[in-house]
Amino acid sequence: MKSITMKWMLAIVFLLTILIGSLMFVNTVFLEKYYIFKTKTPFVNEYKELLEEYHSLSNGKFLNALKSRSSDTEYKYRVINEKYDVVLSSAPEFQEGDKFPLARIQKEFILKNKKELTDEKIFYETLKSGEIDQYDITLIAKLGKDHFLMITKPLRQVSENLSIANDFIIIIGIGILIIGVLIAYLMSRRMVKPVLEITEITSRIAHLDFSERYQGTLKDEVGTLGESINRISEKLHWTISDLKQVNADLEKEIQLQKRFLASVSHEFKTPVGLIRGYTESLHLDMAKDKKEEKEFTSIILKETDHLNRLISDIIFLMHIESGIFQMHMKDFDLSRSIQEMVNKHSQVQNEKPIEFLVEIPSTLNINGDEGRLIQVLENLISNGIRHVTPEGILRITAKKYNNLVRVEIFNSGEQIPLEHLPQLFDAFYSAQDSRSRNKGGTGLGLSIVNSIIHKHNGECGVLNKDDGVVFWFTLPISD
Repeated sequence: MKSITMKWMLAIVFLLTILIGSLMFVNTVFLEKYYIFKTKTPFVNEYKELLEEYHSLSNGKFLNALKSRSSDTEYKYRVINEKYDVVLSSAPEFQEGDKFPLARIQKEFILKNKKELTDEKIFYETLKSGEIDQYDITLIAKLGKDHFLMITKPLRQVSENLSIANDFIIIIGIGILIIGVLIAYLMSRRMVKPVLEITEITSRIAHLDFSERYQGTLKDEVGTLGESINRISEKLHWTISDLKQVNADLEKEIQLQKRFLASVSHEFKTPVGLIRGYTESLHLDMAKDKKEEKEFTSIILKETDHLNRLISDIIFLMHIESGIFQMHMKDFDLSRSIQEMVNKHSQVQNEKPIEFLVEIPSTLNINGDEGRLIQVLENLISNGIRHVTPEGILRITAKKYNNLVRVEIFNSGEQIPLEHLPQLFDAFYSAQDSRSRNKGGTGLGLSIVNSIIHKHNGECGVLNKDDGVVFWFTLPISD
């Protein structure tokens, strides 16, 4: 495949060759005829001037006038009598009274056209002279009663000039051809360079490399193409980046779903196994006495309640994550809800003594789903109670800053290992990987908290303190 540079050079060579050949052909075929056509008017004007002088001068003076004009115009002048003899000639050696016969071909032409010449018609032709293969541009017209004037100019001069002109065209043409090829090479390189750059960029794009950009400054079609390639590259870059992010999110979601299903299976397996085992024991009358039978029944009821809570939490979490769950937003006082939750838990007899501390403003007006935010408080406070140290502290604080309210639930006790903190709000993670499942809960409480808070355009998280753990969340304050 020929390159664009080679094609340009071949095209320039072809066009210049055609042009030079055409000039030489036109010179050879038409220049002589054109020259003869263009000299007719000067010949006719010369004849008219000589006609006036012929009638006003004697033969001797007219002869001198012919010789003088011949030296200026390089024309040859001859006066021919009725016998077709030359009686006056502009030749330097011709003297008054001399006479010589007219050449045969010229004589035959006058004889042939004598009637028209007598009627004062002017003939302008190319006639063969007396010399072999020599032609003259010839004007023949009536001069006097029985005399004719012949003005001639050798056509050999035109032919020689034509040959010189063709040689000159060839020399100039070769020079133009060389310069043209050089210019074609330079121009094609200038044109091809951005095309090659664009080709390299598109090749990189084909391999999903979008780092290169067209840097050309041309404002023509190539520049427009380069700018279009840049836009395409940028668009593909962001599109593929988005697709990669979506794919990564999808992979993460798939892994979460697999983890969720595995966790659900695990969480269901334990209570179902216990219920089945103790139910079979009761069915087979394996209880030793009424007291043990009551213990079996109590375990079955406890695990049934656990399954019921687990199923309810899973259904709720699926609803809220699916997007079909609707929040019932309204303005309410969050401080009042926090105080009611503290009062509720402080009045219940816990397995271990706890000191409740509350540091909240008198009112915190927010816009949200009151029931679901109470559920958030319930989960976080219950979580804190489960993990607080005996005779420890459970402190609930709320503070305003900017257009947000930040609520913190602190429980004294052991810190959470740092490697578990980022995944603590994932479903079942706390029960399996961070805090013991034996401390109660379904393992979905923090995941539900995270979903509800984000539905309210807030954020939540967990921090380790020197003497315990803080769970926090933020919510926008209503205007």
